[in-house]
Amino acid sequence: MTLEDKVRLTVHDLAGTAPATPGLADIARRRGRRIRRRNQALVGAAAIVLTGVAAVPFAVPDKRDTSPPPVTTTSSPVRRTTAPANWGSTPLKLPGGVVVTALTRNDVGTDAPAGRTLATGNVVLNRATGRYEALKADYYTVWGAPAENLGVVSDGADGLGIVHADRSIKWIRIGYALDPQWSPNGTLLLATTQTGFAVIDAATGKVTRHATPEAIAACPDECLFTWQTDNRTVAVAQRDLSVPQSEEKADTIKEVRVYSAADGRALAVQNVPGLPVSGSPWSPDGTRVLLRSPEPGGGTRIAQVMSGTTITTVPESDTRFLPGGGILGLSEGMARLYDSDGKLYEEMTLPADFAGRRVSIGTP
Repeated sequence: MTLEDKVRLTVHDLAGTAPATPGLADIARRRGRRIRRRNQALVGAAAIVLTGVAAVPFAVPDKRDTSPPPVTTTSSPVRRTTAPANWGSTPLKLPGGVVVTALTRNDVGTDAPAGRTLATGNVVLNRATGRYEALKADYYTVWGAPAENLGVVSDGADGLGIVHADRSIKWIRIGYALDPQWSPNGTLLLATTQTGFAVIDAATGKVTRHATPEAIAACPDECLFTWQTDNRTVAVAQRDLSVPQSEEKADTIKEVRVYSAADGRALAVQNVPGLPVSGSPWSPDGTRVLLRSPEPGGGTRIAQVMSGTTITTVPESDTRFLPGGGILGLSEGMARLYDSDGKLYEEMTLPADFAGRRVSIGTP
């Protein structure tokens, strides 16, 4: 058995019987649960009180933000379009003006070698040519890059590889690193680790690690740090320590802790009673957040950061805020654009090749 085969078997054991790409969150949850249980036992069951951490009602947006104004809806009917079947020859634009930057292989979680075609493999957008390319090497999965780079790949264990425009790869060993998060400006990569979080400079590969034992002690099964919209702060959900954990249901989330990405300082506690989605969960103005449903297939909740109140729920579990303030939802075969109140006003039928794959997006 080769080293690669051993790595795959180890990951497969950690993840359990991993589903196709729409279940990547379940892979992270199962893997994270085992790591969290171990770390929480080391830290102790009691919550650690942070000294000097202020409770704030909402994230303060970057005053230098030059994003376009939030999307507004009209009384017009929902606009419906169909993506071209021959999608590989030009950047595929989705509702909201963003483009597809990468597609995962169509069998993430299996032990089979990755495909080598646009329909089966790990696919990235080559911005220099404007065409999509299937990566030739056998990676576990891929996440698209929002700017200069081609993407980020995983070896299925603790390694992340930044694929540069010239196809060279900078490998970084992180630890617990499923679902890395690009900063809003596309220059930094955020990874959740076994002891806190790490920030990676995408250009140089330099890694800055920050230990946050108080956050890890209260981390839910899906322990994931996400960027806030100012490019300077990161946030992680915290479970309610008064509620016993259960293998049968999702953890009860009490709040979100905010940290400085530069030095790891604890900055604030936000009254957000839910788990922010992966990617871009925070609205550009910092007043709303997208939260995972605690129930499988329950969609995504749009909530107010100040009060924690749910505004509405959209059916997709794969959602993100766009720079203009709209919400893009991706489901099997469809891309839908909502305003920040959850009102649908555009949807696109995706190519058949997108079935069972996770989509990364970026600005044109």
